[in-house]
Amino acid sequence: MLKWEDVMRMAARLNGVPVLGCRPGSPAERAGIRYGDILMAVNGTPTPDWGSYIEARARSRSEMQVEVFRAGETLHLEFALPARNEPIDPGALLEELIEAGMTPPIMGDARRDPTPS
Repeated sequence: MLKWEDVMRMAARLNGVPVLGCRPGSPAERAGIRYGDILMAVNGTPTPDWGSYIEARARSRSEMQVEVFRAGETLHLEFALPARNEPIDPGALLEELIEAGMTPPIMGDARRDPTPS
């Protein structure tokens, strides 16, 4: 398995967003997106950074079309998104991601190398 730093370098070279993992049971996980993938485009829009990802993701609330780079191949995946009746609590989501080891290490923090759950 690639180290997080290697995934970050590859994403920078490919001009994409690195995937550290997916929330268990999420539509992205069920579609097959996984640790080490490089997210190249969402809903037809290139995603060289998180800002671009957020803008592209907002274009459709019902489905998501993604292009990911994995092990030398480009994959095109499409999946439905669940309807949201309640707003997401950003603090609770961040806590969940930290507990699952799905946040990048702090610069200079060699104490952990995230592993996918």
